[in-house]
Amino acid sequence: MSSGSGAAAVAGAETAPHFVLVPMMAAGHAGPMLDMARALARRGALVTFVTTTLNLPRLGRGPGDDEIPIRFLPLRFPCAEAGLPEGCESLDALPGPSLLGRFNDACAMLRAPLVACLRGDAAAGAPASCVVADACHPWTGGAARDLGVPRLAFDGFCAFSSFCMRQMNVHRIFDGVDDDRRSVRVPGFPIDVEISRARSPGNFTGPGMKEFGEEIMAESARADGLVVNSFAELEPRFVDAYEATIGKKVWTIGPLFLNTMPSAAATAEDAAAVRCANWLESKKPRSVVFVSFGSLVRSSVPQLAEIAHGLEASNRPFIWAVKPGNLAEFEWWLSGDGFESRVGEMGLVIRDSAPQRAILSHPATGAFVTHCGWNSVLECVAAGLPMATWPHFAEQFVNEKLVVDVLRVGVPVGVKDATPWGVEAAAVVAMREDVARAVAAVMDGGEEGSARRARAAELSRKARDAVARGGSSDRNMALLMEHVERKKTPASEEQ
Repeated sequence: MSSGSGAAAVAGAETAPHFVLVPMMAAGHAGPMLDMARALARRGALVTFVTTTLNLPRLGRGPGDDEIPIRFLPLRFPCAEAGLPEGCESLDALPGPSLLGRFNDACAMLRAPLVACLRGDAAAGAPASCVVADACHPWTGGAARDLGVPRLAFDGFCAFSSFCMRQMNVHRIFDGVDDDRRSVRVPGFPIDVEISRARSPGNFTGPGMKEFGEEIMAESARADGLVVNSFAELEPRFVDAYEATIGKKVWTIGPLFLNTMPSAAATAEDAAAVRCANWLESKKPRSVVFVSFGSLVRSSVPQLAEIAHGLEASNRPFIWAVKPGNLAEFEWWLSGDGFESRVGEMGLVIRDSAPQRAILSHPATGAFVTHCGWNSVLECVAAGLPMATWPHFAEQFVNEKLVVDVLRVGVPVGVKDATPWGVEAAAVVAMREDVARAVAAVMDGGEEGSARRARAAELSRKARDAVARGGSSDRNMALLMEHVERKKTPASEEQ
C-alpha cells in the first residue's frame, strides 16, 4: 500500500479500471470504504483512496495490505479556510455538532485539488474510471463530471434505511406536522413503517443542514448507482424495491470486513484486545453481554449510572465499552459508587474503544447491546448474535426497525427519542429496569429467545456465503468492475 500525490503509484497498468474512493472523514465511514478498496485491488483494479494528512495514519491495516496496490492520496484539509479549529479533519474530532456545516464546507473545498491530482494521473496514463464517494460528499458529483467519469454513491447504511430515508425526503412526510413525536407513515415503502421527526434520520440540525441534506439527495439521484455494504440475502425485498423505484442498480457487496478481518498478530499488539480476550476465555460459551455505542455517542454520567446498575441487576457477565461525555466525572462516580468492585470478575469496563469484531466473534459472547449504527449491526449479524437495540441518532432508529421487526433478531431497550451526537446528552432516556429487561430477553427469552438466536445464526451463515467465491456479494463486486469497464468513454481515456 502506498501513499503519495503523484501519478507514479497508479501508472503502468493502463488497462485496469481505476477506482477513486472518497470516504467521509469518520472512522465508521472510512473503514468500510477501505475494505472495498482492498477487495477491488485484490481483483486487479487500480485504487486511489482519498484521505487527509491527519486521517492517513488513523487508517487501520489488515492482513496482506503490503501486497495490494492501493495508492493513498492525502489531501490538505482546509480547516482555516472553512473556519474550523486546526486538527478537525474528521467528524469525531469536531468539538460539537455546531461545526458540522463548516466541516462539510471544508470537505467540498477538496474538489479542486482532487480533480487536479486525478488529471495528473490521466496525463501519466492512468485516468480515473469511476469515483465512488460517500453519499455525504455531494461535491464529488461535480468532481466526477469535471473528469467525465461516472460517480457511484457509497451508502454507509443498509438498503432498508437508505430507501426509507429517500422516501421520507421525496415525499416530505413531516411538512405540516407540528408535533415532533407524532409518527408519520413512510409512503411507497414495501412494508408499513411509521416514524416521528424526533426519531428520524434528519435529526441533525444546525445552519445549512437542511440545504445540505437536499444537496445529498439531488446528487444521489444523479449518481450512476448505489453501493451498499450489505448483502442481498439480508434484505432482498428492499433492495429490489429500491432498484425499481430509482431505476438504477443497488450493488450489495458486503459484509466487506469479512474479507479483511484483523490478523492475529495485529490483534495481539492491542492491549485492550489482549485484556478482553483473556477475560472472555474465562467465561462460558454465549454467556457474555457486550455493550457499546460506537465512536460518536457521549452519554451523561446519570445515564451511564443507569446502564451500570441495569447490567449489575441482569446478573450476567458483560463487557462495557464506555465513552462518557465527562471522563473525570464518570471515574469519580465509579469510585464513589463501588460498581466495579461489586461486579468484580463478572464485568469488564473498557474506557473508550474496544476490539468490537474480536469480542463479537468470540464463543463466549452471547448478545450485543448496540446503538444500531450500521457497521455495528452488520458485524453482529456476521457474528450470528442477537441484539438489544438502543438507537441514538441519524438512521439508527430506522436500522432498529429492520433488526427488530423485519429480521427479528433484536429486542428494543425502549428508547423513544434521539439524543445529540458528539456531545454529552443530558437526558436519561432509558432506566436500569429497561436495561435489565432487554438483557434478560436477548440472553434468554425462552422459546422466543431460542428462535431469535437461531435466526441470528442463519443470517451469519448467509453473510459468509455472500462474500465467499460465487456468493451474491462476490458476484456483485465482479459485476461492478465490469460495469465500470463498460462505462469508460473515449473522453475519460484520453484525459
